[in-house]
Amino acid sequence: MKLRYIEEPSLQFGQDQHICPKSGIFNFSPFDINQVRPEKITVGIIGKGESIDKVLEWIESCKTHISGKETKNPHPNLHLNFCGFNKDIGFKSEIVYDDTYLRRLNNSDFDDIIKKTDNLEDRINDIAELILGEIKFLSKNKKPDVILCVLSENFITYIQEEEKSTEEDDEEQEKEVPEKDFDEDEVSKKEQNFRRYLKAKAMQYNIPIQIVRDRIVKPTGEMQDPATIAWNFFTALYYKASGTPWAMIRKDSAETTCYAGISFFMSRDKKTTQTSIAQIFNELGKGVILRGEEITLKKSDRTPHLSQDQAYNLLSLSLKEYYDAVKIFPKRLVMHKTSNFNADEVYGFSQAAKELYINQVDLVSVQKSDVRLYRNGIYPPMRGTQLTLADNHHILYTRGSVPYYETYPGKYIPSPLEIKLARYDESPNLICEEILALTKMNWNNTQFDRKFPITIECARNVGEILKYLDPVDKMQLKYSFYM
Repeated sequence: MKLRYIEEPSLQFGQDQHICPKSGIFNFSPFDINQVRPEKITVGIIGKGESIDKVLEWIESCKTHISGKETKNPHPNLHLNFCGFNKDIGFKSEIVYDDTYLRRLNNSDFDDIIKKTDNLEDRINDIAELILGEIKFLSKNKKPDVILCVLSENFITYIQEEEKSTEEDDEEQEKEVPEKDFDEDEVSKKEQNFRRYLKAKAMQYNIPIQIVRDRIVKPTGEMQDPATIAWNFFTALYYKASGTPWAMIRKDSAETTCYAGISFFMSRDKKTTQTSIAQIFNELGKGVILRGEEITLKKSDRTPHLSQDQAYNLLSLSLKEYYDAVKIFPKRLVMHKTSNFNADEVYGFSQAAKELYINQVDLVSVQKSDVRLYRNGIYPPMRGTQLTLADNHHILYTRGSVPYYETYPGKYIPSPLEIKLARYDESPNLICEEILALTKMNWNNTQFDRKFPITIECARNVGEILKYLDPVDKMQLKYSFYM
């Protein structure tokens, strides 16, 4: 066994590198500052009149500085001030709209739906239709970059079932991402989720949406502090408007590398079939999402696996879509999956890569681990701690004490990831370093110590949305429609 510490990976911004997304944007501008980028983000806004007014007032207030969270033991790098969203600082971008981009919904329309039925599915569908009608109008007549769908706080209880706490759309909570798309013991027989349903059905209009609760203007105690909310909101908005807030710095020798996540999602009625999906990113976060074939689970093995042909077809189609998006085939491919790769998958993926002259292929399982390391003192192991058990088997702490934050920013004992290499052409140490770097490529959250790499987080987010699409519904290839 061998223990090593991986230094916190830096990110590339417009004028320099930094390990922190917030400080990087504030000091060095977004990555695409010298490229065609969203210098003005045109937004459409849909919601009840009073909710729209609240959010507009909040957006106006975010043009200027917002102080970071004050605590008894201050950690200024963890709770950094928000610099303001305007054309002169930070993102160097601004939000624009006029009254014709505001689509106010009548209170009476909501009240009629709520009085009409107690059935949650019917209620979700009817209310979503109200909003979808306005999204359709904006997409055909105004074409904003992003549409904000504002939900009033007193309305949430009528459309919420198992999702106890739906923070504003893109605000991640501190809890870890669960292993599965859902907890089978907690959801209803047929899953009902307003957020996922609306995201799925809005794809046909080709404009990313952002769901916002109007309580964002006065965060309650269980929410993040105002500065953090603003950082996360505007980072996601900039990305959805086709901006690139930051980029990953690659250390491998290949001229072009892409990172793919393979996952499966179960239908809402929980039949035994699961559908495979693939997401492919480059270091800029640009890429595609592709839905594969349905998988039938074996009674003897409840873990979904692809056959040789299914693995080959899924990767071949994904790489061709990736080529159409970025106009270049990668020379190195790194694939992440939360279950082990079986022999059929290794062969099918390898054959697809070989036919497209991809010289280096790394097939990596990224799973939760029961292994725990202990460190002297009161703090847990450092984020970046790597324990090598064998050449193809590693333990990696992606959550833990963070020197830059001068603390461990979690509430619970952190658990590491287990990294298993089914096939690898690059150095295992570099593969682990890349996993740590990919945890920082989440444009929904500017706190960089995420547990899972974006390849895995994206896979789960995409599966949650795709299960609400009917076979005839249009599917978007860009991740900005799923986050």
